Amino acid sequence: MDMEKIGLPKELAIKIVKGDGKRVIALFADPNCHYCQQFEKNLEDVNNVTVYVFPYNILSVDSMHLSHAIWCSPDPAKAWENWMLRKERPDAPSAECVFPNDKILELGAELKVRATPTIYFADGSRVEGAIPAQGMEEKFAAIQSA
Repeated sequence: MDMEKIGLPKELAIKIVKGDGKRVIALFADPNCHYCQQFEKNLEDVNNVTVYVFPYNILSVDSMHLSHAIWCSPDPAKAWENWMLRKERPDAPSAECVFPNDKILELGAELKVRATPTIYFADGSRVEGAIPAQGMEEKFAAIQSA
C-alpha cells in the first residue's frame, strides 16, 4: 500500500519495518495510551509488516514531550518500541530538532481520529482499539483476497 493512496504523509510518521514489511498499516497512537501500548505488544506477534506511526499526542503534555524525544532520537523506530514495550524513556531532544506535532494533530483532526490507537489498512479501512495479532492477520488476509 502506498500511504499517499489514503492521504497519509509518510514524512509525519515514524517508520517501523518487521520482516519483509510487505503488509502496511498506519497507526495513530499516543505514547501514554495504555491501549496503544497493548497494541504494540500485540504487534510483536505480527511479522512482515511496515507500521507508519503517527505520534498523536492527545492525552497529556508529557505525550508531546515523549514523542518529541522519540522523533529526535538517533533511531526513532527503536526509541518508539523501547518506550511502548519497555517504558525506556528516550534522551531529551536537541534544541535544533523539530517535531511536527501540530501537523500530526491537524492531520488527525482532518481524519476525525478521536481515539488511540486508530489503525488504517491498505484497503483504506480503519479500526479503533488494540486489536489482537489474530485480528490483524485476519484483516490482512481479507485485504489480500479482495
